[in-house]
Amino acid sequence: DSGVSHRAVCAAHPELRDPADMYLEATDQHRGWFQSSLMTSIALNDRAPYKMCLTHGFVVDLDGKKISKSGTYDKPTDAGHFVKKHGADLIRLWASSINFGDDVPFSEEMFTRLGDTYRRIRNTLRILLGNLFDFSVVGVGDAGPRSATAATTELDGATIIDRWILDRLDHVIAECRNAYAVFEFHKVYHSINHFCAVDLSSLYIDITKDRMYCDAPDSPRRRVTQFAMHKIFDALCRLLAPVLVFTAEEAWAHRHPERNEAKQNEVEGSRNETVKVSPRDPSTSLRSAQDDGFVDSVHFQLFPDCQAGATDDAVRQQIDQLLRLRGVIGQALEKARQEKLIGNSLEARVILKCDRKTIGSVSKEELEEFFILSDLIIEDAAEASAMVEKTPYAKCARCWRHRETVGQSRAHPDLCDRCESVVAARKG
Repeated sequence: DSGVSHRAVCAAHPELRDPADMYLEATDQHRGWFQSSLMTSIALNDRAPYKMCLTHGFVVDLDGKKISKSGTYDKPTDAGHFVKKHGADLIRLWASSINFGDDVPFSEEMFTRLGDTYRRIRNTLRILLGNLFDFSVVGVGDAGPRSATAATTELDGATIIDRWILDRLDHVIAECRNAYAVFEFHKVYHSINHFCAVDLSSLYIDITKDRMYCDAPDSPRRRVTQFAMHKIFDALCRLLAPVLVFTAEEAWAHRHPERNEAKQNEVEGSRNETVKVSPRDPSTSLRSAQDDGFVDSVHFQLFPDCQAGATDDAVRQQIDQLLRLRGVIGQALEKARQEKLIGNSLEARVILKCDRKTIGSVSKEELEEFFILSDLIIEDAAEASAMVEKTPYAKCARCWRHRETVGQSRAHPDLCDRCESVVAARKG
């Protein structure tokens, strides 16, 4: 009888654990297997046969009817069918997105909707990889296509947006680790999805795009941004590994090509197959999340650790205030675009009226970058408002910013002073 499987199976095989780490079954087993196992084990051993019980709901159709092999549901239910059609990672992403403690409505259209989320996460990893092509730290990646100074390993000269994104990363790490610990995988899904869609794609990557593409390769603020992106990429791969098994491994291998070319080929050839991994040498210990010198498979890594003292409430509050001002400016820019006054935000001169306390010590240059503007004028006022007019400055042919210095150089009359210095240094 299944109620004594703990004695017939676990206790009889020394390679298994007795009591078992977990008993996992549906909610109907509260009065079935869970209870019969508990009663017989207490009678025999005076203890429970498991360390914990985890129960899940039933998979139901859109009408709430249970889907089972013995039922009348006439659509495919075999996992292999959906893996061949959508890929294993998308199926695992769906499984992580639901709260399995409740009954789970199922339809194949769900995979189509989840495809957008998967592509968003994958594209975020690709963008991070692209921005790290010439960035290296000890044991990670190569030196890139050109010789470069030693990569930044701390946040010297970091702007407020760099400190904010690492604060957000620390929050995501803590949230995901706590969720994994109690098997609330849907919280991992929502936390990472929001981080990729909002914090990274809509804010950090968009705001720092100008410095990444137009600053000198070794400029301090560009290297700081790459350091932050390196930390983000590393943490995302580790946190995603239990869910997006192949995608995380593929991204990890691209970041460490000199050590993982063979592993990358293995991943590409086995997306829809069962992967057999050789047993790991028990004498080799797993490395911590901070050990960048160990670049084997991502599935041999530990989850990233929360950084001590990384939480910065002041930075978080400052960014919240700046985002409110960004919304005020955005409304004014949209009105100016509708009136054909400007074509895009870089053509605008924005007069921002606000309480200077909300800006704090953030420099005008940082604010222009944060708001993605070429020309910003700040005036003190009790309430926030913004006016837009067309900037009188010419457009830089390289960065597309409208700057006062465009046209002042004889050698490069179509470039701003920053872009001219970058171009001159590269030619030199």
